[in-house]
Amino acid sequence: MYITMGESKKRSEQHLIDADGERLLGRRLPRHWVLRPYRPDYGLDFAIEVFRDPSSDTKAHSTYETLGEHVFIQLKTVKVTKSAPLKIYGRGNVEKSRESLNKKDLVGQMETIRLPIDTTELRTVERMGVAVPVLLVVADLTAELCYFCCINDYIDKILIPRYDDYTAKNTRTIHVPVANEIGEPGGLTALRWYAKRAKLYAAFQRFTYQATELNYAWESSEFLLMARYFASRIVNYDFWEDTEMWPLISYYGSKIRHFLETGQPGLIRSDPLSPTSSDTNLSEELRLLEILELWRLLAALPRNYEDVCREWFLPTALGYLASY
Repeated sequence: MYITMGESKKRSEQHLIDADGERLLGRRLPRHWVLRPYRPDYGLDFAIEVFRDPSSDTKAHSTYETLGEHVFIQLKTVKVTKSAPLKIYGRGNVEKSRESLNKKDLVGQMETIRLPIDTTELRTVERMGVAVPVLLVVADLTAELCYFCCINDYIDKILIPRYDDYTAKNTRTIHVPVANEIGEPGGLTALRWYAKRAKLYAAFQRFTYQATELNYAWESSEFLLMARYFASRIVNYDFWEDTEMWPLISYYGSKIRHFLETGQPGLIRSDPLSPTSSDTNLSEELRLLEILELWRLLAALPRNYEDVCREWFLPTALGYLASY
């Protein structure tokens, strides 16, 4: 007598496609970065840990230093992507009012990949806040390319300003710009930029706090001593010289170092008509005002970041003009 064995567990075609997508993503990333599966999966598939680029150092490297910078990945793998042109129209600042597209102002158009995403997944990302970015990555197995879009920013800058309630539908279509390709130098620069967000947000909070306290201490004997202490707390942030994407940051970093070395930030060039030693009181007041101005500029960084930088790499007018 023969007993027929029942069927065993099976591996679906989609499982194979997903595995191919994971391997493709790993190949498109620098080999010294770490791609970690994020399990169990509730909308986040992977975490990327960024390590320092050895090309920034002239010495040969046998090891790579972690920067303590991370991004989350939601990976969608397809055999082949289909793109179509998306018209980009001008609009106002969506942090100040609802989106109002100006159809008379055609800024340009870009090729995008349309991908429907469950609003439950989008809502999960929204609840995470924006300090640690979640990137939607589309892996195209035929082209062997991976495209990205920051979901946190897409929700804040497109979906919420556009709809009364974007969760009213089961899915929303995300437009992923074809120009956002991970393996290209610009794409890797974008990933490095997103990975620094948590650091920058923490620094922004400190800049704002320090600027407020220096305003309170203005015209007191504690002002200069407090400013020096504050500068010593922030001068060693490792992003000052690693944010070529936004040169303003490295510029302010150099002014903080200049202040600690010379007693002045060096924001204002010396003028032969500026106060001389005979105008000691006026000269000292201008020096202190320049120090206060440095912290006012530092405290303005988070506003600029929110208004401008969070639209980088998005299919919006500002994103189009600033990123492509």
